[in-house]
Amino acid sequence: MVLFSLASSAVVAKAGSREFSDHLHVEKMPVGWEQQPIQYKKMPKDIDLAITLDQHLYPALTPLIERYAKSHALRIAVADGTCGISAGSLLDKRVDIGGFCCPAGEIDRLPGLTYHTLGIAAVALIVHTDNPVADVTLKQARDIYSGSIGSWSNIKPSFNQPIKTIARLHCKNRPGHWRLILDNEDMFSPVTREISTIADMVEITSRQINALGYESLWMASLYGGKRGVKALMIDGVKPSDDAALIGHRYPFYRSYNITTWSAKHLRSAHAEKLVDYIYQNFDQVDAKYGIVAADRLRDAGWQFSGDELIGSPVGR
Repeated sequence: MVLFSLASSAVVAKAGSREFSDHLHVEKMPVGWEQQPIQYKKMPKDIDLAITLDQHLYPALTPLIERYAKSHALRIAVADGTCGISAGSLLDKRVDIGGFCCPAGEIDRLPGLTYHTLGIAAVALIVHTDNPVADVTLKQARDIYSGSIGSWSNIKPSFNQPIKTIARLHCKNRPGHWRLILDNEDMFSPVTREISTIADMVEITSRQINALGYESLWMASLYGGKRGVKALMIDGVKPSDDAALIGHRYPFYRSYNITTWSAKHLRSAHAEKLVDYIYQNFDQVDAKYGIVAADRLRDAGWQFSGDELIGSPVGR
């Protein structure tokens, strides 16, 4: 097993729906691209499998991948990165598997590439621990980020502080994640402070009593430090309520996907068997990562095409 970090340029996806892009779309590629083989550039030599994972899936899946590699005597190189790194590595055909914390955008739907959804995790609205507000409505959350509500006193009259909104508008044109709050970056208030890292999002929120940010519960805990942050309820529902998330009664979440190649000259039996192993043993992923498994979503009526999550429950 080889674990390391890998830098690459991000790939920007075309705009899709708020939650998911068209799963039937196949991106048109330059002449000759489809015939190109996978080449393990920027990877250790003499490996059997190359993988890039976003910064949430990397720690969550690494123990399973290490166990599989050891039991099958395989050398698997796993790069810790981002959705953009995974997208760029797949576009350049440098890896067998890519991992994402967002649904695929249209430009991510490369010929011969298949998406496998592992699950979803709640994204919480986070505030300073001394902020007296505990609950907002979905409309209030969107009105705050759009600038229609500018003071916490509109939510709690006794807390007369201007709201300092913070946004991390990563993967700007992929559906899902922050786009479940507001559909595109132009809808956010011009006074919203845009930051680039999860650590900055959580750290700033933890030290400014009037700040409002958002992040997955695990990342909020990881980067919360001694101060920590508080997660708000939305319409009386806690982001930690898995039943509400599964029932689509909690509105904000990330989708976690990994990929395999289906084209004959790109397919890897090792990759396909590893993905099967991850699905079969997903209950062994530490609960602290907050990922609700795909099979629970299927049982609740979420829409799938093959292994890929393509829609929320019908009528919800």
